[in-house]
Amino acid sequence: MLLIKSILAPCVLRRSFYTSAVHLAPKQKGKKDGGSSQRVTAAQTENPCDEHLFNIYAGIPVDHTILPDEAYPSWLWDLDKPDRTYGELMKMFVYGQGIESARMSDYKRFRRLHNRSLIKLNNLRLQKQRKFQIKGHLWDN
Repeated sequence: MLLIKSILAPCVLRRSFYTSAVHLAPKQKGKKDGGSSQRVTAAQTENPCDEHLFNIYAGIPVDHTILPDEAYPSWLWDLDKPDRTYGELMKMFVYGQGIESARMSDYKRFRRLHNRSLIKLNNLRLQKQRKFQIKGHLWDN
């Protein structure tokens, strides 16, 4: 043990405490200043356009023109549709219903949701507080 301490002793960083002159200065008596009593107010501007500093469209005099639907990518029109639920994805990838319309993003979502449900089910099964045993079809009991 002594040998280990002698080898590691030069490698150990030692903490040094340095205090600034403010901490060593004598405390002022009679003056209790909890903070600055001056209030900071927003700068007044003459031009009302200067109030919105983060408006990125302020310098553009006209609105953007709306292009026809063909000018936009096809995935843009799918953003407002809700994602498929775990049950729908289970029908698709386990039972093969509608597998022709499957996309890779659907499969990745199914794997993520399926792994999450397996973890939750396994955690329920392994809890010692449960008085009943959960029988699952995914493992042998």
